[in-house]
Amino acid sequence: MVQNDTDIAAPHRVGRPTDERKTEAILDAARATFFGEGYSAASIERIAEHAGVSKVTIYKRFGDKPGLLEALVRRQARHMTETISEANRDAPTLEAQLVNFGFTLLSFLLDESHFYFDSMLAIERERHPDATKRFFDAGPGTMRSELTAILKAAHKRGDIHLANAQQAAEDLLSLWKGFNEMEIRFGVATTPEPAHIRRHVKHGVDVFLRAYRAG
Repeated sequence: MVQNDTDIAAPHRVGRPTDERKTEAILDAARATFFGEGYSAASIERIAEHAGVSKVTIYKRFGDKPGLLEALVRRQARHMTETISEANRDAPTLEAQLVNFGFTLLSFLLDESHFYFDSMLAIERERHPDATKRFFDAGPGTMRSELTAILKAAHKRGDIHLANAQQAAEDLLSLWKGFNEMEIRFGVATTPEPAHIRRHVKHGVDVFLRAYRAG
């Protein structure tokens, strides 16, 4: 699979603390093992071997396999929020902010890696139903909160009028997601090119702003 800016793997940086590098190595090994062998077949022993650490180290840091999966979800969400924050550092308008957000999010949702995550989460929903709320909070819940915060700030500036910022965020997320994800899931469409994703996101933003624009 071609790597893109939404992939989970974090780059190695000179000067990164040894403990942090070890954690990243474990998460990279977990991701590769989950995707390569399947979540059910993947073992802590194999992940430890790939990461070059002991099983004890993994258990101490993450608890168990669901804990590793939760950490992967959190790292992906953190990577996306950092990417969005950087893209929006000099965004001149609310429209630009929302397009940057939607493009980053949809690039992940329509990428092959998202469907791997979906299958793993479905397995955990059956085996560890209590853990799935943690997965939701770590990933989708975090992204909804980030988008809600952007919309609240826009409401406070007077750019848009909102009765319920979270509902507005969910409206926009629905516009972005559309039907394309379903087509890809069923194999009747392929992952679109970045330019197509950006056009789709901008269309959703335009529809959203016509509904919520102040004045």
